[in-house]
Amino acid sequence: MQRDPLEFLAAFLPGAYRVLTRTGVEINNLQYWSDALSPWVGQYKKVVVTYDPRDITFVYVRTPGGVLVRCSVTTPGIAAISLAEWHSRRRYEDSLGKDPELIARRHASMRRNDERVAEAKASRRIRRRQATQAAGDRFRGAPTPTSILTQLPDTGAHAAAELEPTGKVAASHIYEIDNYE
Repeated sequence: MQRDPLEFLAAFLPGAYRVLTRTGVEINNLQYWSDALSPWVGQYKKVVVTYDPRDITFVYVRTPGGVLVRCSVTTPGIAAISLAEWHSRRRYEDSLGKDPELIARRHASMRRNDERVAEAKASRRIRRRQATQAAGDRFRGAPTPTSILTQLPDTGAHAAAELEPTGKVAASHIYEIDNYE
């Protein structure tokens, strides 16, 4: 009876339970995938993930079918480093994000971008006004039936405007409404 060397190796590696998602498994903030996981995608099954702390480019996943599968890292920019080096690198990158000088630069950059957006919006409004004035304001000059109705004096009666077929506004008539009790 021949023993599987992958099974023997996985027996001595640390592991954890993880949920198998449509992108594979995630452990130590890294994503891993293998085509052998495809039959279980979308079922959100819990699987045992074992990893070699000396090399984070591969993990070993025990599928719901019981087979041990070697999965490769899909997170971009990951080299063959140890888990301790990976944690150290993440702590260093996190500390860079807390540097007061870098934070001040980031805020200044965001303020400049906000100012540019505000300038672009203001210049767009000015260009639109100029284009409307150049067109002779022909679209704002003609009264609309709704503007005529709102300009009628409030007499307590309902006002109605009749439109001629040519689109011009005719004289409006005010009708009294009888109240029946």
